[in-house]
Amino acid sequence: MKYRKLGQTGIEVSDIALGAYPIARQQQRSDGTIEVWSGASDDESIALIHRAEELGVNLLDSAEGYGGGHSEILVGQALKNRRDKWVIATKVQPNRGLDKDRPDEDAVRKHIVSACEDSLKRMQTDFIDVYQLHSIPHEWAMPAVMESFAKLKTEGKIRWYGISTNNQEAVKKLQVFGPIHTLQIGYNMLERSADAFLHWAKEQDIGTLIRVPLAKGQLTGKYFGKNAEAIPENDLRYERFQRAEVQEGLKKLPELLFLQNEKRTMVQAALRFVLDHLGVSCAIAGAKNREQIEANVKASDLAPLTQGELDRALPIADQVGTARWIG
Repeated sequence: MKYRKLGQTGIEVSDIALGAYPIARQQQRSDGTIEVWSGASDDESIALIHRAEELGVNLLDSAEGYGGGHSEILVGQALKNRRDKWVIATKVQPNRGLDKDRPDEDAVRKHIVSACEDSLKRMQTDFIDVYQLHSIPHEWAMPAVMESFAKLKTEGKIRWYGISTNNQEAVKKLQVFGPIHTLQIGYNMLERSADAFLHWAKEQDIGTLIRVPLAKGQLTGKYFGKNAEAIPENDLRYERFQRAEVQEGLKKLPELLFLQNEKRTMVQAALRFVLDHLGVSCAIAGAKNREQIEANVKASDLAPLTQGELDRALPIADQVGTARWIG
């Protein structure tokens, strides 16, 4: 496993991080229905985190909203007596309970502090290494949000903070009220609109954590071609995978299988593509079991994709026409 500096934080993070969304197991929709990550179990999730540590992974990314806090609870259980070996990143929804059209900065401050305290309790830790906004705050709330983050940092409850977004203009607005130390940016071989944003982040010395590097499974090869409809009906990705444009895209994606060879799988090629970007600090790869993390981490030690491979792969990726996974 290789390591990189996470921008101005100075933290050394593993090339591959563990995304803790799948271990949440379930997610409640706004209409009350439950969706799940098929194939996940709590016991295996804890074993997965321990195995990731053995393999050199040192950053774990969760969120208060993953399974209504269940992901964070499992993180706390798994990292008991080994907290010092990990960089914990988690996220808060800044707009929860707020009316976009009725500014209330006191409510913002209370919400951010309360959410942080709840995450600390669930994860059984005294501090969060990287605390991130899970969405863009209402514009009127930005000063109070950044003030709250700064206060939590001063109190030692968080070390660094940032936002998960591909909206560069929103980041610039937040920077008016304080520093942004990290960005979680959606980027993968199929969705490369953040290329310039990543270069800008590097110029700003902002650490970048890359989400959806496998396009929610589209780049794993598991659902290519004849297997395009194989995702279980109770999987939270099922509805999107059934969209006509996604189905058509998955049928075309086998053309990318030339990237897989005796030295690497399709998953590893897709992760390598992300790691080869100069603006990337770390790729967050979600996993549900030990086999997946064992495969993911191998991408760190592989050689970069060649220019010839990129020249052949990217036009194929551009023609896929799948629905966007990045918000």
